[in-house]
Amino acid sequence: MVNMQKSVKIYDHLMNGRIINRQRLGSNGEFEPEPLFAEIMDNLGDYKNQYAMSGFSLVANADYVYIIKGQAHDISKTDIAMKAYCLLLLIGKYLTTHNYRLEKLSASSGGLSQAEFNKIQSMPQTKEILERANMGEDLFKSVKSILIERHIMFENPITGHFILSDAGRAFYDELMAGFSAEI
Repeated sequence: MVNMQKSVKIYDHLMNGRIINRQRLGSNGEFEPEPLFAEIMDNLGDYKNQYAMSGFSLVANADYVYIIKGQAHDISKTDIAMKAYCLLLLIGKYLTTHNYRLEKLSASSGGLSQAEFNKIQSMPQTKEILERANMGEDLFKSVKSILIERHIMFENPITGHFILSDAGRAFYDELMAGFSAEI
């Protein structure tokens, strides 16, 4: 049975362009189950129907949930998605340039610091990529509004570092799978 209080919170999250991940970052800086995700999965048919009646598609997979306008299931073509991809690719370029493993971004004890975002900002082509993607020149401002506000990344309240959510990790998993398939 649908929990009405959780349903209101879910509606707020999804209608404001946020992703609901399987896990969230708790106040202790560690990953913990996200109750809103569990609520959706326990009542998936009801939630899919609710959003369909409002002209949206609820897209749910094993790790995260989001909505898109209409019946198309390809979020990759939206403006926000393209900006998120650009930012994640810049972060990935920084990781590979500095020989970091992806686990740096996915472990609750890891993440990127503000100083590391400043280094990404100063990498060659960052400014041009941001401008061409209509994100201005401030990398961290774009990261905050596109990745953190939408729950693609979380800020660890203990360390102040920024780590990937389930949705953020899925981006790199898809990228690696595509790369592996080409080889």
